Amino acid sequence: MNFFNPLKRAKIIRQRMMKDGKYLIAKIEGSGQERKDKKVLDTYFRYKDYMDNKKWFSASLKEVCSSKFLGLVKDIWSVPIEEVKKMEFQNPSYSAAFRMGGDPREYSKVFTIQLSGCDFDCNYCYVPKQINIANPELGRYFSAKEIISFFLSAKQESKEPMNVVRISGGNPTIIPEIIIDIYNEIKSQNLDVYLWIDSNLSTPKYLEGLDDNLKNTLNQKNVGVVGCFKGVCKEDFSLLTGAEPEYYQKQFETAKWFLKHKTDFYVYLPALVYGNNIEEKLKGFIERLRKLNKNLPLRTEVLEIIDYPGAKLNFERAGKMGRPLPKIDQRIIFDLWHNKILPKFYSQEELNKYCCEILL
Repeated sequence: MNFFNPLKRAKIIRQRMMKDGKYLIAKIEGSGQERKDKKVLDTYFRYKDYMDNKKWFSASLKEVCSSKFLGLVKDIWSVPIEEVKKMEFQNPSYSAAFRMGGDPREYSKVFTIQLSGCDFDCNYCYVPKQINIANPELGRYFSAKEIISFFLSAKQESKEPMNVVRISGGNPTIIPEIIIDIYNEIKSQNLDVYLWIDSNLSTPKYLEGLDDNLKNTLNQKNVGVVGCFKGVCKEDFSLLTGAEPEYYQKQFETAKWFLKHKTDFYVYLPALVYGNNIEEKLKGFIERLRKLNKNLPLRTEVLEIIDYPGAKLNFERAGKMGRPLPKIDQRIIFDLWHNKILPKFYSQEELNKYCCEILL
């Protein structure tokens, strides 16, 4: 099977992701990225929310801040995969409330900036391939000022609180300049807003190139970063991303860079593992995270992979290329991670804390 060099791909698409101080934002309208209700704010912007979780919204603040919504439901084998976790995501809602104050539900509706351009070709990605190659015809260039102007308009029109700006993609850390520019725009307008940044942890060279300026941004209390590790070993990494296996290690180098600069850093891990020795592979991955920081597995959230329309296209396309998704039930991954492996490394007291409460 032929795998590609993601650094070469990043170098090419980086040139198309920025132009004259503006950034290429993907066209969301009609792209097939939403499975249920339409959540497009404008042709080029969308939002993510947790409004379907009625138990969370009807709970008391004390319950919301307790361990009540941590972990898995009691019988994970009798519910669909998307209902296995008590909360779809802990962050950014909890990390924002923990660092800035207030109720996590005040940070549950997230204004999302989706950059066009990614150096991976993940077989489970919900973003259609044609949108992720930094094609200017399927996006539009926006300045940071224009982006925040759209956010403020959406915030004003929203019935629910909208206090989080998320830089997603694609891979934002191919062009980390946008992180600095968006943060500076938030700061210049004196906005009480939390900035949440996604990264696929593939491109430390571009982060290092902005070292001090970026470090000053990442140190702010209203800024958090999540790095998504693609697979629990280099073989799985290549099957999931299409990238050469030696670049699996780059993810750990990038995570180390964020940790070195005192970033409020979190980890995502898709619930996708190949082969039969799944428990051993998950345990090995946890041990590698612990070498970066002994508490990093406690800041890790395992993600269910959902069949959005765009994802279905990627499932099929990657399968034809010899990179099908693992056939295993994702609930097995959740069960192993939460109920069998983490308890071997951490006390129940530590496991009863939200990711944001765990100190690095």
